[in-house]
Amino acid sequence: MQFKKRETKRLTLDLTPLIDVIFLLLIFFMVSTTFPESPGIKVKLPLSDTQAPPQKEQSLAITITEKNVLYVNGSLVERENLREALIKAQQETRQDLLIIRADGQVKHEFVVYVMDTARKAGIKKLSIATKKPKKK
Repeated sequence: MQFKKRETKRLTLDLTPLIDVIFLLLIFFMVSTTFPESPGIKVKLPLSDTQAPPQKEQSLAITITEKNVLYVNGSLVERENLREALIKAQQETRQDLLIIRADGQVKHEFVVYVMDTARKAGIKKLSIATKKPKKK
């Protein structure tokens, strides 16, 4: 006796709708994602009416944050190593002008300490960065 072979249909799964949905989800998440800003070192500069125009070559700068954290040209520096860091930065940039960007909440005593340390490091010119007040 001969049996007829049943034709077995091969079951196929259409993945096109799944790929469409995944693609739409991908686009949705890409469009709705927000990236946090990283402005660098946050400092609230003090206000001044007599703001000098910015220097063209500001490659030797020190930033003092509200919590007395020091950055020389964007690199974190410990208070004990400030003099050496300033000497090294001055040799690298060959600048005699140091720009101090101190937060408005930093104590005057700490800014004077930084200025004294800069003088001991051989820096002859000093400028303090300020922010122009908004006109009402």
